[in-house]
Amino acid sequence: MKPVHFATSFLLALTGRYYRLEYLNKASVLKVAPRDTQRVRDEYPSERLHPLLIEQGRLDATVDLDTFRTLRAHLGAAYNNDGAALAAAFEPYSTFGADYSAPSPRYISNKSKNHGHSGSFVLTILEASPEGVETLREIRELLELPPPPLATLGAPLLDEDDETWVDEHDELFGPIDAIRASAVAARMSDVTAAVCRLVRNLRRQRSNYALRYLVLGLCCWLFTYLLRQASENPILLIDALQGGNLRIRAQSRSTYARLLDLFSSSYDRTFADRSADGLSEADWNVFASSADARQVLDEHFRDLGVRIGIVQPRSAIAKHKHVELQADTLRMLALSLLDEGQVLTMPDFAVQLHATWSLVVGAGVHDGELLRNNRFGPLDRDDDLRPNAAAFEALMIRLGLAIEPSDGLTLVAINAEELI
Repeated sequence: MKPVHFATSFLLALTGRYYRLEYLNKASVLKVAPRDTQRVRDEYPSERLHPLLIEQGRLDATVDLDTFRTLRAHLGAAYNNDGAALAAAFEPYSTFGADYSAPSPRYISNKSKNHGHSGSFVLTILEASPEGVETLREIRELLELPPPPLATLGAPLLDEDDETWVDEHDELFGPIDAIRASAVAARMSDVTAAVCRLVRNLRRQRSNYALRYLVLGLCCWLFTYLLRQASENPILLIDALQGGNLRIRAQSRSTYARLLDLFSSSYDRTFADRSADGLSEADWNVFASSADARQVLDEHFRDLGVRIGIVQPRSAIAKHKHVELQADTLRMLALSLLDEGQVLTMPDFAVQLHATWSLVVGAGVHDGELLRNNRFGPLDRDDDLRPNAAAFEALMIRLGLAIEPSDGLTLVAINAEELI
């Protein structure tokens, strides 16, 4: 499941509406050879689509065919940036799913098949707590802001009317019990509050990438939920030195591998203590004896961590993965932990990063003790953790999220250079 798949699922569940987006698909998916059938004429090739869009008033007549082909390439790059809308979705073609890199809710279709209704699950949990309801209110207000310039490029290809979307989560997976929803909401309350803070910061900054960061934050919420399902006190050690210290790299891999193993076995533990209400032993045995089913769950855990910029390397064939934050992910995490005008020392920020998002970098006063108590090591404070923390601080400074006013003092804030 890519973040773009989750975005489609969440926005469908949140709004209950979708758009057909036939001509956005036809214009952004490049097709050269026409495919005629007795029933339907293929409108995807440029020679056929070009005059059709002019006739409909979606394309100006001054745009010649060669220019239109160039425009289509730009449309494909803009709205298939996540590689999830590449296929032709309308007759005479069909596809398993089409999710557009949406700059606004008007780009949400009902063609997605890869999300497993994950957005419906997150929405249900958020609706089960006061802080979750407040987060949803902030999200709705964010979506009501004027869309970024990227939304304008494809605007002539969008539909005027939306349609009602029917959520099939309960039909496919069964309803989420209110008691369970409340319990999960309570366990995730601090992460939900962080997402709410993220949305407030995005609304205030009016970022062109607000929707992207929102989706990234919600996906990190979901990933943290998986971590907390695996362990009561999950730890992921960030390798900020990017392999420059072999001991840090080895322990970063170990923290990830342990949580993957605990996540896999969490299903067995849940059934063993009979907390999986309504699940019969016969149904459990079907799952428990299926290597394919377990592999799908493990791959979901791995892929989600990779695609949200927490786990590396991206290659599917890489056997050993470690924790290394991408720049956008770190920026989103900072926006989720810092209020407007708030300034934290790096150790205090590191404490918040671990407490909310389970990430450890070595900058916290008790990070070494925390790792040792969880049987990770050996890591030396001066030779391993301090250099790793320094590399992390340097990245924060490059991103404009921290400043070093004096030797040994690093302060973290949103737009740090302007504030401090």
